[in-house]
Formats: sequence, C-alpha cells, structure tokens
Amino acid sequence: MIQGNGVRAYFLHKAFPELFDKDAVFHALDFILGTHPGSNTASFASGVGAKSATVAYGMNRADWSYIPGGVISGTALIQPDFPELLEFPFLWQQGEYVLGGGSSNYMNLVLAAKKLCDKM
Repeated sequence: MIQGNGVRAYFLHKAFPELFDKDAVFHALDFILGTHPGSNTASFASGVGAKSATVAYGMNRADWSYIPGGVISGTALIQPDFPELLEFPFLWQQGEYVLGGGSSNYMNLVLAAKKLCDKM
C-alpha cells in the first residue's frame, strides 16, 4: 500500500503541485529501498542497495538464487505483532517476488523520482 500511495502522490502532485507535496513520492521509494522502522533495513528490490533481499520465492527459488531487480512483498507481521523478514526462499508471505503492485509501483516510483529530480 505504501508503494501505491507513493504513485498516487506523484500524480496528485503533478496535477496539483500547490496542494500536494512531492516528498511522499520520495518517502515511498525510500521505504522500498530500506528506510523503514525497526531493525530491518533491507531493500525490497533484489540487488538494489547495500543490503537487499537476494533470496526470494520466485521462478528460480530451488537453488537459493535471485532475480536482479525483483521486488518482494516485504516485512510480515507475525503474531504477536513482531515484524520480521527472514532470508528463506519458501516464505511466500515475506520474500516472494510480486508482480503488479510491488514491481510496477517500484518502477513507477523510480521514474517519478527521476522526473521530480530533473525539475529541480
């Protein structure tokens, strides 16, 4: 949801720059790249950042390899509300490569951030 909100924030800022601040776009992108609360600072985009999720549930999960640029769903809340992100490729609710929302929102946020930086 954070990624989707960041994409919507870009379009709102593009249409109404005096009403909507562009910082929401950068905050959503920062979240994907590892700026989130708690001790987990892993990037949800494989191969992007100093500490990224390189073990995930995807097409080549059997050999513990990764798909560069793949986006995982991210930290899961395990009862009783402990956030965790384990490096284990068979936990689909935390480390699965996601299409649609996760990867497309990530790509849109990167392009939006580039456009906003080019305007500066």
